[in-house]
Amino acid sequence: MTITPQNILGHELVGLPTHIVESKDPGHVCRGGVILGESKEMIRIDIGGGTISVPKGICVFDMTLPDSSVVRINGELLRGRPEDRMKKRLNRSW
Repeated sequence: MTITPQNILGHELVGLPTHIVESKDPGHVCRGGVILGESKEMIRIDIGGGTISVPKGICVFDMTLPDSSVVRINGELLRGRPEDRMKKRLNRSW
């Protein structure tokens, strides 16, 4: 299934370019790179010269999809284990 703005929350985020547009921690704003992985509360991002881990719940992300469209996502919607988030979205589509 192709990743779209409508179904992004039910997809794997690893490999997507992202940019932090808002954060309760000003040190995270305007940082960006490629998502390396995610856990229940954190996203790991390759920023070129290393990696950073940012809390999902305090950030707003712009993610670039494979078709080059950009989707803005409140990190609160991403909280939880990735596999649980994907299962929850799949169950709602039935």
